[in-house]
Amino acid sequence: MDNEHSIPWNLEQLFRSPRVYPSGRKSPEGIHSIFYEGLPYKGKATRVFACYGLPETDGKTKIPAIVLVHGGGGTAYEEWVALWTKRGYAAIAMDLEGHVPEGVPGLHKWYSHSLPGPEREGIYLDCDLPVEDQWMYHAAADVILAHSLLRDIPQVDPERIGITGISWGGIVTSLVAGIDTRLAFAIPVYGCGFLYELNNLWGRRFAEMEEATYEAVIRQTEPSAFFSKVNIPMLWVNWLYDPYFDVRIFGKSYVHAKNGIEQSGLLMVHDLGHSHPSGWKSAEIYAFADSIVRGGEPLIRLGEQTAVDESTVKVSYQGTEASKALLYYTNYEGDWHVCKWQTAECEFDHANRIVIAALPQQANAYFINVCDHNGYQASTVVEVR
Repeated sequence: MDNEHSIPWNLEQLFRSPRVYPSGRKSPEGIHSIFYEGLPYKGKATRVFACYGLPETDGKTKIPAIVLVHGGGGTAYEEWVALWTKRGYAAIAMDLEGHVPEGVPGLHKWYSHSLPGPEREGIYLDCDLPVEDQWMYHAAADVILAHSLLRDIPQVDPERIGITGISWGGIVTSLVAGIDTRLAFAIPVYGCGFLYELNNLWGRRFAEMEEATYEAVIRQTEPSAFFSKVNIPMLWVNWLYDPYFDVRIFGKSYVHAKNGIEQSGLLMVHDLGHSHPSGWKSAEIYAFADSIVRGGEPLIRLGEQTAVDESTVKVSYQGTEASKALLYYTNYEGDWHVCKWQTAECEFDHANRIVIAALPQQANAYFINVCDHNGYQASTVVEVR
């Protein structure tokens, strides 16, 4: 699908640093709270609440940075910003629903401010409105503007800014990765593209749409429309048992956004859970970012999973050394959300850097997880027999 003329955003406008206003909110030491100017909504000006932080530097060396995109029920988390500043990154988190956090540590509540854009209502419930009045349009714009704001901070290296988002934020992140060509990397967690193919509340919502609306959403604001435009490394992180984004469309998103980029990877975590703290805890997220913008050791890279025969599969690996590998398999019968995954040890051909797995007879679907010498993991795409 050629989407060159389908982008509804004015990127020239979004690539300019937005006007910034004081928030009047007291933040923890090292965190700055602000409002910045968003796009007009129904003819009225909007502002976006955000918090950002900078690590201590020598004042001479430019630093990398990260844009942090919250999920449903979330906000601009100061503790998320602090996690990254402690690792040497400038970081910005914005609220995408017109809210301001209360400011009580550990109490994730918020209130509405006076110049909001649209709030997110359900799953694309506003899709019959003009695209410029839809939440996804504004969410993506607010994220791109936050990136532009970071680029304007003197201490920040504009060529070393990445993005990560959780759940709904993962959807927005995977959308923006195909739109904002200035980014250095992207890490969607849980959220992805091809949402209309899901066999759950997402798929049902798309099935309810009128045909013209359905096609407009897929063409304009669904992440998969822009995967062919992705030109940066991406790490896709998901929970194996995630109730919202199944392993099939998640792997499909990774494949379609890879575009031959060697550093891009996939990670299916067995015991992750679905929440904001769970979504930012995986060590691979930070190691991947470091490998792209701080000269860190690359994560292990897996080739395509291939069949040796009817009962054996293999996958090659590159980069760092592998230390352990597991075959994950299930007797999948059509519903990913009720699958029970089991594991089996794999064998190594270390000389040729290949992992070999014997497939049990009941393995209707399977993938291989490989762990490197640092304990970081990488996954192949789930295959269905």
